[in-house]
Amino acid sequence: MEKKIMQEININGMKLKNRISMAPMYSKYASESGEVSDKLIEYFVRRAKNGVGLIILENTCIEWEQGRIFGNPVAIYDDRFLPGLNELVKAVHRYGTKIIPEIHHVGRQVFSDHINGKPPLAPSAVKSKVGGDMPKKMTEEEIISTIKAFGDAALRAKKAGFDGVELHGAHGYLIQEFISPLTNLRNDRWGGSFENRCRFAIEIIREIRTKVGEEFPLFFRFSAEESSPGGLTLEEGLKYAKVLESEGVDCLDVTHGNYESLKHFPMQGDSFDQLIYLSEAVKSEVSIPVIAVGSLGIKPEIANNVLEAKKADLVNIGRELLADSEFAKKVANDNFDEIRTCLRCNECTGSVDTGKYLACAVNPELGYEYKDLLKSRQKRKNIVVVGAGPAGLEYSITAAKLGHKVTILEKNDYIGGLVKIASIPNYKNTEFSGLLNYYMTMIKRLGINLNLSIKATAEIIEEYSPDLAVLAVGSKAVKLPIKGNQYSEIAVEKLLDNGQGLGEDICVIGGSGVGIDIAMFLREKNKNVKILEMQAEIGGELSPMLSTHLKEVVKANNIEVLTSHLVKEIKENSVIVEHNGQEKEINCDNILSAVGFKNLDTTGLEKSLKDKDIEVQTLSVENGCGHIMDATRNGFWSALELD
Repeated sequence: MEKKIMQEININGMKLKNRISMAPMYSKYASESGEVSDKLIEYFVRRAKNGVGLIILENTCIEWEQGRIFGNPVAIYDDRFLPGLNELVKAVHRYGTKIIPEIHHVGRQVFSDHINGKPPLAPSAVKSKVGGDMPKKMTEEEIISTIKAFGDAALRAKKAGFDGVELHGAHGYLIQEFISPLTNLRNDRWGGSFENRCRFAIEIIREIRTKVGEEFPLFFRFSAEESSPGGLTLEEGLKYAKVLESEGVDCLDVTHGNYESLKHFPMQGDSFDQLIYLSEAVKSEVSIPVIAVGSLGIKPEIANNVLEAKKADLVNIGRELLADSEFAKKVANDNFDEIRTCLRCNECTGSVDTGKYLACAVNPELGYEYKDLLKSRQKRKNIVVVGAGPAGLEYSITAAKLGHKVTILEKNDYIGGLVKIASIPNYKNTEFSGLLNYYMTMIKRLGINLNLSIKATAEIIEEYSPDLAVLAVGSKAVKLPIKGNQYSEIAVEKLLDNGQGLGEDICVIGGSGVGIDIAMFLREKNKNVKILEMQAEIGGELSPMLSTHLKEVVKANNIEVLTSHLVKEIKENSVIVEHNGQEKEINCDNILSAVGFKNLDTTGLEKSLKDKDIEVQTLSVENGCGHIMDATRNGFWSALELD
C-alpha cells in the first residue's frame, strides 16, 4: 500500500501529488533588490525535480521600506517583479510541483539600518529581545495601508501564476505581533481583547479574498502557542485557528513560538516529533487541512506515521531538503539509507544570520545548483584518497559522481573521523549515525573501494597505480601546553573507548562542541561533570542557534559550566584555574582535554609520493579546527578541481 506521505491531497482545488511540503526557509538567493535570480530558481527546481509536492517560497516581501527582513528577500510589492516570479513558477511547474509564496511583513524583528534607517513597525512599541530596534507603534493609516499591501501581494501572486498564497503569521513577525498579548498592548480596535487582536489577521484575509476570490488557495502559517510567560496560549491558539478557518483560510501551517523561544527549530537533543501536539490539537478543532512541522524529515517514518495517525494532513520538510535535495524521491522509493541526514546543527540559519547565503554543513552544493557542478568528466582518473573523515569522504563521493575510479585508505577500523566521534553521545546519535550510514551507502552504490585499518605509506599507495593521491588525513586533538598536561587525557579518545577507567568526578577542559559532547556522554553514564572554559561562553564555534540551545541542554543535564576560567596547571587529581584574577584548585578524578585540533603533518608522505612521480593533492582545514562544514566543503570543491 502506498505510504500516506506520498498520497495526493486536494486543497481548495490545488491538487498536490504528495504530502511533502518544502518549508519556507530564508535563503537570501534573490537579488539585492528582491528580484528572482537563477540561483533561487535552480535551488527550487532541484527540489521540484526530485518529487516535492509543494514548495512554499520564503519571506516574500509585501512592503520594502519598513516591511522587509534583513538582507535580500524575494519581493512581491510591485508589478515589476511579476516576470521573474512567473519564471520561477513555470520552472517549478515543469515537474508537477505546486508553489505558493509566503507573503511577509517583518514587523519589529529588524534593525533600522536594514530598512534605510527607518524604525521598525509594530502594533506597540515593544522591543524584541533577540534582534531589532525599538519599533514605532503603527497608526491607523499604517495598519490599513499594510492590510492593503497584503491583498495587493496576493493578487500579484495570482497574476504570476502561483498556485495559492500563504500568510506568514508566525515566529514573532507582524501578524503574530498583533495576535500576541506580549507584543500587542493597544487599547483601540486592533488590540486588547482576543477579538480585537484577531482583527488584523481577519482584515488581511478579507482583503485577500476580495482581491483574489474564494477559489485561490489561502494558507496561513501561525504559531499555535508561544510558550512565553504572558504570551499566546494553546487555548487561545486553538480559538484563533477556528477564527482563521471561519474567515476562509484553506490550510493551516501550524508552528510554534517566536525567536525568543526557538522551539520551532528542534535541534540536537530534541525529539523528532516534539511539535506534533500542536498540529494534532489544531486538527481536532478544524476541518481544513493542517501542516505539521519540526525536523520530521530526519526520520521519514515518523513523518509518515504522523499522517497515518491523522495528526496532520501534510508535513513541512525544511532542513532535510537542504541537506538532500532528493529527499522526496528517496522517500517515495524507500531508499532511506541514501538520504543525506540533516545534523540539526543549524549552520543553515547561522550562515544567513551572519550575513552569508543559506548554506548546509553536509551539502556543499546547496546554493550552487544553478552551476550544474557534477557533470561527468571526460578523463577518468584512478584516485587514491587517504583518510575517510568528512573531507575525504566528500571528496571520494564527489569524484566518483564525476566518473572517476576511487579507492579509500583509512587507518582506523571505521569511517567518518570526527563524525563517528560525534555520533557516540546519545543526544545526537540519530543525526550523526544517519550521516555515517549515508556515507557508507554511497560508497557501496558508487563502487568506491574502501579499505579500513590500513596506514597508508607511499609504497602501499603506489600499489594502486594512482593518477592522483589525495591526502585527507584530517587533524588530531591536542592538549594544553601547560604544566601537568600528562595527567589529562584526550576527550575524543575517551568517547571512542566508552569512557573506560574514568572515575565519578570529571573535569572537561574546553567548552567546544567536543567538550559538550564528552560532558553529555559522561552525564549519560551518571558521572559528575564540570566544563572549564576560558571564554565567556561555551559552544562559541557552533552556529548561534545551536550554541544557545546546547547551553540549555547542558544546564538541563546538571552539567556545571565554569566560564572565564583559565586552566593554569593540571595535577593528577585536580586542576588549578584562574578566575577574575584569583587562582583556585578544583578536585576531580579525571581531567579530559577538549581544547582543539591541529592538522596532521603530511610533508613526509607528500615527498615520498612525489619521489615516485605520483601527483599529490592535500586537503587541510585552517588551524585543524575539526568543523564539519569546512571539511565537507573542502572535500567537495577540491574534487571539482579535477579535469
